Amino acid sequence: MTEKRTPSVTTYMIVCALLIVLTVLTVTVSFFDLPGIWHVVLGLCIAAVKGALVVVFFMHALISSRVTWIVIAVACFWLCLLLMLGLTDYFTRGLVPFMTGH
Repeated sequence: MTEKRTPSVTTYMIVCALLIVLTVLTVTVSFFDLPGIWHVVLGLCIAAVKGALVVVFFMHALISSRVTWIVIAVACFWLCLLLMLGLTDYFTRGLVPFMTGH
């Protein structure tokens, strides 16, 4: 049986500090006057990084089996598909100027 190495307390503290910095960055970006959809893009990118840090370190996916990584990959694929379809609808609503219901 193989022994799995767990992250040290220092690693947890560094990841926690990164999560706090990314949260402050999210709040800071929200005050900038960015053109178009860049608020959404930056917010989702920062959220994806924060979510990845939480899954990899705090949920111990780093030391998990391959099956866990396959489940994480499939879940990320479906989440990306869901976000892409929803955002495609949201960002293309104004492209048909005289459609009824707008």
